[in-house]
Amino acid sequence: MTKHESILKTHWERYRDHFTIDKPILNKIIQPYSSDEVASFTLLSEGCANSNYKIEFVTGQFVVLRIYLREKDSLAREIALHQLVADQLPVPEIFYSDDSCALIDHPYAIMEFVDGELMRSVILSKDETAIRECAFSAGINLNHLRNIKLEHGGFFQDGNLTIRPFNHDEEYLPYAYSCLDHENVIDSLGKQRAKLLRSFLEQNQHFLPNESNANLTHADYDPANMLVKKIKNRFEVVALLDWEFAFSGSYLLDIGMFLRYSHKLPETYESSFVNGIISEGSALPEYWKKSAKLMDIICLLSLLYWNPKKDRPNLSADVASLIQNTLDNWHLF
Repeated sequence: MTKHESILKTHWERYRDHFTIDKPILNKIIQPYSSDEVASFTLLSEGCANSNYKIEFVTGQFVVLRIYLREKDSLAREIALHQLVADQLPVPEIFYSDDSCALIDHPYAIMEFVDGELMRSVILSKDETAIRECAFSAGINLNHLRNIKLEHGGFFQDGNLTIRPFNHDEEYLPYAYSCLDHENVIDSLGKQRAKLLRSFLEQNQHFLPNESNANLTHADYDPANMLVKKIKNRFEVVALLDWEFAFSGSYLLDIGMFLRYSHKLPETYESSFVNGIISEGSALPEYWKKSAKLMDIICLLSLLYWNPKKDRPNLSADVASLIQNTLDNWHLF
């Protein structure tokens, strides 16, 4: 990897600026949860959308203040999802939340501070043993996630996790086509590559999963959203973060997202992840990698759709490069 090469979203621009908070407002936010005095608070700068602050009380307790900047309803969904998976996957406990927007203009939650480091940082350290352990643990957790079966595909409508089925335009292939028709996507890919990609998707649509096969899908399953820690001298995932994009879909999307940059990482990153998924006895389908890559292409097209090249040029260039890599190496999957 060269010094300036983009990998694991390290160079992507934020969706919007961080929410800046001062101590008087922070004290008002914290008051319903705890009367303890705040000793310090620090912005956790990772992430491209929301703002998270690490808060230390004079008692020595730590919590995280999470401010939802993208979508108001994501707070209620995230609370419900944490409750749904708490016995099966590692997620922080949410202690208190407020979506009234009375104190600040955004919903927020006060949640458990999990002691660990970002998996992305561990992977970028280039320690192959650490990479292998992290990826294997991510695979085990993905297997648990894919075994949370849901009635049908669709999007969660509310805090009760009611699933609204996909309409025709939201099904995988029609949605990809609609993205390819959008000026933001054409601007990032170029007309010729956009046309080529449409033909490629049409020719390989039989590898797409059936929308009726549904499990809980995280939809942002990558090392930037996982905290890891050494337990018994081995790295394990101790927190899966950022569930705001979760929906009822295919686990193959989560696989595609985790393996998005595998061509830039040691081989053990992919092989250990896959070994983790199948370690508890459930095999992957024959053409799982082609399916996962197609699902990730749809996700990447969505990113280009919502992020104009002029606003997020680094993201745009990286996403276009990732799509091209899949096209160039399709015969290897």
